[in-house]
Amino acid sequence: MSLMINRRAMKHYKLLLLIQLATVLTGCGQPGPLYLPGQAPPIHVEPEPAPKQEPKTEKTK
Repeated sequence: MSLMINRRAMKHYKLLLLIQLATVLTGCGQPGPLYLPGQAPPIHVEPEPAPKQEPKTEKTK
């Protein structure tokens, strides 16, 4: 009888361990740099490339 209880306890232990492992791994899912909740996340804006200027040509009339 005690062998059945030990197997049942081991199944519960494995399930609990699996749930804890899944919880820890999902906590590592935030990409990018971490920041404190009270701070605004840094904003990174790529500068726009300067428009190409065409050479001016003078027209004679």
